[in-house]
Amino acid sequence: MGLTGRPFIFLTAAVLGCSAGLALIGSATADVAPRKTSSAATPRPDDGSSAKSRTIRVEARLQVGEELDLGATGRSVGDQFVFSGNLMSAEGAEERLVGRIGGFCVITDPERNAGQCASTAVLPEGQITVQGEQAGIPVPGPAVNAITGGTGDFRKVRGQVTQRVLTPATWQLTFEVSDVQPHRTGDGRGPSETPMPMPMPPSHPGK
Repeated sequence: MGLTGRPFIFLTAAVLGCSAGLALIGSATADVAPRKTSSAATPRPDDGSSAKSRTIRVEARLQVGEELDLGATGRSVGDQFVFSGNLMSAEGAEERLVGRIGGFCVITDPERNAGQCASTAVLPEGQITVQGEQAGIPVPGPAVNAITGGTGDFRKVRGQVTQRVLTPATWQLTFEVSDVQPHRTGDGRGPSETPMPMPMPPSHPGK
């Protein structure tokens, strides 16, 4: 079942989510900014510069959103919500693909539809991992989860991510990261120079 299946039956008023984080997989202001005003990640400092703080604003466009009814029939401890999709950013009116996100939530409190979520955001500069509790899965309200680590420029980062639902398959993510440390890859290229894979078409598990 994909975005048109069971996971989205009750998402007409709100959106599925998690932290992946992600989960996935960011911190935002109290009001959701219009998509056109979403800015791309701030420019990566030149190699050799000291660690810096950054705010990265992206939109997650889900291509997979699947609820797994495990154990007892109906909502119960251990049920999961699994998701993945593309990360998009905009400069002016132009949208561009900047990465991917994937993650899952495991229900630990059926009465609140709350659980532990984990996600990974894959960006040109490296990966950022996110973890924390969310309530209302798969239709959570705004959630703030912890950045637990990363790779590449983000190998020593710390911070938090605020997630807000815009549509059933669109989440606004704001990453506030500290200790960003640019570096060169083994082939001499900066991580931001590594080509990103082309976006995959939405999948429909079970179809």
